[in-house]
Amino acid sequence: MKNDQMPSELLSSFLAFIDQVSKEYRLASDEVGKEDKKVQDYIHMIEFAQDKAERNRNATALQRSRRYRREQKDKTILYGEIVKFFEDPSNRRCLNNLKQLLGRQRKEEEYLKSDRIYHKRAVED
Repeated sequence: MKNDQMPSELLSSFLAFIDQVSKEYRLASDEVGKEDKKVQDYIHMIEFAQDKAERNRNATALQRSRRYRREQKDKTILYGEIVKFFEDPSNRRCLNNLKQLLGRQRKEEEYLKSDRIYHKRAVED
């Protein structure tokens, strides 16, 4: 095995990756929604600016907002297919089965690490 990792550690890493992807996707998606709502505010602030300097500040704020939104949107694109895959009921079931497998695998590994003794069955001293 790679780097002497136990199978449970590799499986745990995979499940943690799936959880992290889901969280990152949801956070990025929420941020995209927030930035979408800000656009109208910035447009109105530009429209009603009292002078060129205020208009430029608002336009710069709008530009920063759009760039941040793009970063968040890119994250949703990056993680979207993975999240959609595990939202499917049959794939969700598979993910739950993997979590149960992890528990069983850890039990087996603990057994293999423990001090085991053999009790004679047929031969007596």
